[in-house]
This record gives sequence, structure tokens and C-alpha cells, in this order.
Amino acid sequence: MSELITWRGTPGVGDFMWALNCAHNYSYRFVSGRKVTLEFHWEHGPRYLHHIEDPETIIERLEYIHNFYHRKDDVQIEHVFKARGRYNQNKYSDDLRMMENGRLRVVTPPKGTSKTRFWFQSDYYQDSKDIRLPDSDWGFRQDAFKPRDPQKVVIWRPTFNAEIPRKWKNQLTNEQWDGMINSLSAAGLYTVELTYRTPISEVIYHISTCKQVVCYDGMWHYIARNFFKPIMMPSKEGISYYHTPHYHQIPFNFDEIIDEELKTYLGASKRKAIRYEEKCRQFYQD
Repeated sequence: MSELITWRGTPGVGDFMWALNCAHNYSYRFVSGRKVTLEFHWEHGPRYLHHIEDPETIIERLEYIHNFYHRKDDVQIEHVFKARGRYNQNKYSDDLRMMENGRLRVVTPPKGTSKTRFWFQSDYYQDSKDIRLPDSDWGFRQDAFKPRDPQKVVIWRPTFNAEIPRKWKNQLTNEQWDGMINSLSAAGLYTVELTYRTPISEVIYHISTCKQVVCYDGMWHYIARNFFKPIMMPSKEGISYYHTPHYHQIPFNFDEIIDEELKTYLGASKRKAIRYEEKCRQFYQD
């Protein structure tokens, strides 16, 4: 009999990959000889598209990405659609506000607000306030790793998201992101920019073959994490270190950094990624 973990599903790829990483880590550490069932609870049905231009549903993306996981069969995925119960207390739309320009913005919930996010049958982890978060270190299987293009840098910014993200995820202007691309190009690198509209197979390909990732804290960051890619982000938030523990913080004026200083940032980011990969592979003995 498998042990059950349930998780609140959202439109975010990072959210379901957080669940996958936590379930695999937990299974490997604590559920010897048995499987874990990870049950996602969704507000919507299986064919729901969060944005009209999304090339796949969130379910299709989840199933595709899970195929790349180390020890994939340790965690069995199940879905509950149009869910009721503990995860029906909070809806994704609760955190959205309409802006004057007609766009929706994700806002920070009032201080002291807690959400039902996950449930472990063992109660080893709980989503109550001030309880420790689940360990989320994990990675993709070895044969998913591809030869690296030493000049390719993958970038994603929040500009093209269905909703404007929270302010701390959206610190840079489009001009600053463009400036970053120009600085990287001047250093002899070329950039591939991804959005939520990029097909998931292309996302996996570009991240798996790149030299470096430069991004905001969101979207595809768990894919980069599971490939142990060097990641640079303009974030000062503690939660960024939980979800992307090896990222290298860059200043908000990173678009102005060139030449030797840029090389210093790239080198520091690479060293952190190498240490993180060594830590994870030692953990699950791969």
C-alpha cells in the first residue's frame, strides 16, 4: 500500500515541480520498499488552459516533466479535478487584482494569511504556519542531461505572463532585461528567451543544453534547478533560496555590468551550481 501525499494544484509549473521534488525526496528518505502516491487537487478540469495561447495544459506539462525525474516510478501521480475539500478554501483568483490598464496582478495576501498547500499522510510535514517546509532537493535522471552549448544563455522574464507577478518578482523593467541580453551578447554569448507560451519540449531542450540561466524567480526555475544549471536572479528574498538554493544573486542594475565583472558573476554562479549538484548526487547516490 502506498503512502499518500496531496497537493494543491495551481497554474504555475514551479508549484507542481515543488510538489514532485518534495514527494521524491520524501519517498527516497522515508518510504523504503513502498511507493508514494502524489495526488494533485485542481480547481478546474483536465483540459483547462490558463492562457488562451498556452500550447499545453498544466496536466500535460506535469506528466511530460515527470518523465525526466530520477527514480520516476517511486512516485505515482493522480489527479482530482474540480476538487472540493481542504484545497477549496483558497482559489487562485483570490490573489488577483485588476489594474487600471486591464491586466491582472498577483498580490501578496494580507499578513498572517495561511493557505492549504499540501498534506502528508504521515504528518511528517504540515502546511500550518511556522512549520518547516518539506525538503525539495532532487534532480532529473542522468540520461536526460545533454551536452552543453558553451555560448548559450537561457533567459525568462515575467513580461509575457498571463498575470503580472508579485512586486518582488517583477523588480526590473523590460529595458533592463534587454540591457542584460545586450551585455551577454557583448561578452560573446547568445540568449534564448523562454515564456509560458514556449512548448514544454523546447523548454527542456534549451535549459538542458545551456551554459547559464538568467531569470526572475518563477516559471521554469525548477527545471533549471533539476538540471543543476548555474542560475542568476535579481532577488533578495529568502524564499528564493528555498526554491532555488544554488542561485547567485545579481543586482538590479545587472544590465550595466560588463567585461570582467560579468565574468566574475558567471564564474560564481557556475561554482554554486557545481556544489549543489555534488550535494544532490551524494544524497541520492547517483
